[in-house]
This record gives sequence, C-alpha cells and structure tokens, in this order.
Amino acid sequence: MNQVKKIARWFADIVEVHIPVITFVMLFCAFLLNVFFRYIVGNPQNWTFEFSVNSFVVVGLLGGCIAYRKEDHVVFDLVYSRLSLKGQNILRMISYTIIIFAFSIALPPSILYLWKLRTFVTPIMKIPVSIFFSSFPLLLFSTVLRSIYRLSRDIAAFRAKVYVQSYNTDKKDSLI
Repeated sequence: MNQVKKIARWFADIVEVHIPVITFVMLFCAFLLNVFFRYIVGNPQNWTFEFSVNSFVVVGLLGGCIAYRKEDHVVFDLVYSRLSLKGQNILRMISYTIIIFAFSIALPPSILYLWKLRTFVTPIMKIPVSIFFSSFPLLLFSTVLRSIYRLSRDIAAFRAKVYVQSYNTDKKDSLI
C-alpha cells in the first residue's frame, strides 16, 4: 500500500506542482520575449501572446488542484466557523457530496469535448488546443478523488462521534 501511495504522490506532484511551475516559467520567458521583440526590436511576435494566454489556462487550472490539495484556497467560513464540531462535520460532508456529484457529472462531457477538439490547433503555433485544455478534466478528476477521500474520513469521524477533521491537519504537504 505504501508503494501505491508513493506512486500516487509522485504522479500528483508531477501534475499539480511540476507541470504548472514549468509552464509558468515558459509563460514568463515568452512574455519577456514579447516585450523584447515588441519594444526593443520593433517586431512583435504573435506566438508569444498566444502561448502566454494558453499557458495561463494550464497554470490556473492545475494550480487549483494544488490549492485544493493543501486547502489553501479562498473560503467563506462565516457560518461554518460558528457551528459546533458536529455541525462543521455535517457541513463538510454535504459540501463534499455536492462537489463529488457536480464534478462527476461535468467530467464525461469535458472529456468528450476535448475529444472533439483533438483536430483543432492554435492559429499561430499549430499546437492542439486539447493539450492546453486537458488540464480541466485533470482538475475535475483530482478534486473528485480528494473529495471522496475526505468525505469517507468525515463519515468515519461522524460515526465515531469525533466530528473533527482528520485530514490536512498537520499543515505539511500531504497527498490528500
């Protein structure tokens, strides 16, 4: 089981950390090239803008995966923080159920749409559009898996009448 966890952590790190970081560095370099060619050379390069816009999509969506993984996203918890531990547990279970349901429904159509996009390429660089937008189903899939795990942990806490969140409590980088 530890080997499976190691492989899952390695894969999650590749998708959620390394790909967005590499993509952002490439985006930044393309942006700097755009500035150089536009203002220094006087010959703007259109591919730099196209690459920057499409790369930003990848960085944003895969960055959302890591934010959800670390629970480092924006949360409006005015009601949640005022509830008892049992109420917080119930609210977490409801929210994870809604997330699992909604994202599971959205996953197949988004994959089908990507399949239809497989022949479309970007106008200037001629890169398949599906490469850039494949990060959306990855975000959905990652969020569903983590939500299932967290829902199961919250159900177990509810049954044990503990009600305390038992994941992401030590603030270190965890897989789920």
